[in-house]
Amino acid sequence: MSARAGSVARQDPAAWRSPWTAWWVLGLTAAGAWVALRAWTPLDDPAPGMCALRRIAHVGCATCGLTRAFGALAKGDLGAALAYHPMALVLAGEAAAAWTAWGFALARGAPAPEARGVPRALAVNALAFVLVWVARLVTNTLPV
Repeated sequence: MSARAGSVARQDPAAWRSPWTAWWVLGLTAAGAWVALRAWTPLDDPAPGMCALRRIAHVGCATCGLTRAFGALAKGDLGAALAYHPMALVLAGEAAAAWTAWGFALARGAPAPEARGVPRALAVNALAFVLVWVARLVTNTLPV
């Protein structure tokens, strides 16, 4: 009997670095966050919030309401999600589309997708956040 036969088989550490493992871990983490957001009930009082701009200047920041919007999306309340922050729907859609496209690429045996478009996507999202923030400031529709 060999020394390995009686011992517990150890996984190769390189297996944890495989693209499929990363894809599954990311998907399961997102699903866990979605379940947690679905169970979460946000506070109506924004005072304990962590936003420094709200605490110092008493003005919500560009991402104000985003967590509550994701919570509303997880509960299936699209109207509340859009009222809390319209970009939540966009970000959730982008994340789902990117994860799905990554899975299809892995299934085809294609190499990992190039990240060349990521800076452009981040810049477009940042601009959208600023535009939504300014519109919400002007129309006084920032969530409390």
